[in-house]
Amino acid sequence: MRKTSELIWQDTQHQELFAILDDLGRAGSGADVIKRLQLYTETHFTLEERYMEMLNYPGIAVHRKAHDDFREEISLLAREGDAFDDDFRKLVSTYLSEWLKLHVFGIDKKLEEFILQSACK
Repeated sequence: MRKTSELIWQDTQHQELFAILDDLGRAGSGADVIKRLQLYTETHFTLEERYMEMLNYPGIAVHRKAHDDFREEISLLAREGDAFDDDFRKLVSTYLSEWLKLHVFGIDKKLEEFILQSACK
């Protein structure tokens, strides 16, 4: 039994993160897209981490470390702003999209399983 109401926010936010990364890879994108990515990422990660805390999720330390690594990547990008050319932004977009896919279908799936198991108790 899937508790959709408990997981739909996470799926929706992941979709938005992928959309922002797609925007980053488009020609002519710049510091505004990087800033939007940074703000949205922080909002999503903070919400997810608070949710894990509320559930006493045993994998929170590893999950938070993964979030912190991604935060650092975005922070490095944000410091440079518009200094990147279109090819580099496309490369960064691809790299971060792949990282996010691995995160969503790896560590986030473990969280989802925990949520589902907790809901059945």
